[in-house]
This record gives sequence, C-alpha cells and structure tokens, in this order.
Amino acid sequence: MHSDKLKNIITYTKNFNVLYIEDNLDVQFQTNKMLSSFFKKIELADNGKIALDLFNKECFDLIITDIKMPLVDGISFIETVRIKNKKIPIIVLSAHDDKEYFMKTINEGIDGYILKPYTLEQIAETLDKLIDKYDLKKKYDNRVKLKYGFVWDKTTNQLLKNNEIIKLSKYERNLFELFLLTNCVSKTYDEIEYNLFNNYEDNTKRLRNLITRLKLKLNCDLFEAVYSFGYTLKYEEEE
Repeated sequence: MHSDKLKNIITYTKNFNVLYIEDNLDVQFQTNKMLSSFFKKIELADNGKIALDLFNKECFDLIITDIKMPLVDGISFIETVRIKNKKIPIIVLSAHDDKEYFMKTINEGIDGYILKPYTLEQIAETLDKLIDKYDLKKKYDNRVKLKYGFVWDKTTNQLLKNNEIIKLSKYERNLFELFLLTNCVSKTYDEIEYNLFNNYEDNTKRLRNLITRLKLKLNCDLFEAVYSFGYTLKYEEEE
C-alpha cells in the first residue's frame, strides 16, 4: 500500500479507542505493535470475559477480536456485544478458516475477517473499507478537536468526550457555536454578550457565571479569560 494512502487511513483511525482481544500473549504482543501504527489507544484483553467487562465500562470505536478464547469465546463475545451495540465496527483476526466459524461471525455482522498470519497491509485494507462503510471521513472532517479530549461535532452541534455526549444548556451550546461555527479562537466580551444575550450590560457578571458553571460541569477550563478583552477557546494542538 502506498505510504500516502496509509497516512490518510491513520488520519481517521489514530483517535479510535480500540478493544483488542487475543489469548495468545506472544501473538497479542506482536499484533499490538502492528495495531499501534494505526491507533493511539488500545485496551488489551486475553479472554472474552475480561473483554466484556471492559466493553461494559468503556466507550470503544472499534473491536478487534480472536475467535477461540477461554472463558467466553469470540462468537459468544460478539453475540453479546451485538445485543447492546449493533453499530460498533468489529474485525476478526483468527487462525480459523473453518466455514462454520466464518459464517457465524458474518451472521453477527462483523466488518472484516482476517486470517492469521496477517500483514500490516491486510489490516490497512480492512480499515480503509471500514472508513468508507461508516463514512468516517465525513464524520471526522466535521469534528473539531478541543483541549482535554473534548470534541465538537459540527454536524450535530454537540460536545463529546470519549464519544459520549455532554449535555449543555442553551447558553452553553450557543457559546460553543459562536466560536466553532465561525472557526474563531478568541471573542471579545461585547461580541459574546451580544450574541448570547442579545444586549449589553455594564458588567460581564452573567457571562462569567456562565463560564464558571461550564468549568464546573466539564471539570476543566476550556474557555480561558483574556484580561480586558474576552475569552479564548482552547483547541487541541496539532502534532
């Protein structure tokens, strides 16, 4: 695969939170090194029971799993996942080329089936198809990455963290929209006051109260005060 194509795939996969299940620790170690080329965050499990516990606790963008595993096998694991989440992409990496295994995983709605031993290129090709299938280019091109792991979705006008929606009040949402729909870093007190409240006041008390409540809700300071000017929204710095 051409290096530019590979870089393009990584553009969309690098921020995935991935759950990878493999009971053979040597295979897990080697494959994890391969997967780290595409993903920054990978949670590891060596059996289906641990994988289910992780799945129930965290929000994942992608699951990559073996089939033959202790405690809970891959087929049972996928069946349980699909009861709770029918949309999460699932890729199977397996040594089994048995038709019965293959058909069972297909029936459960997987997004790729790669036989061991696999290559980086095979994984890349599967991810490329996954990006097209779920229209991830459009999804992630419309997402603005902010500081502290927050993301603003321009399509839905929602704030997210770890793919979970943060519930915002009317004025909190309007504050984000004011900055993000105009791709601005900084706004003056007067500009924010006018757009949020449709009028001016002699002081900025209601705006400061709004920022304080938002800071408590998010447990961080996404909007930073600029003395005698206004506020700055903190974006994630590009690497």
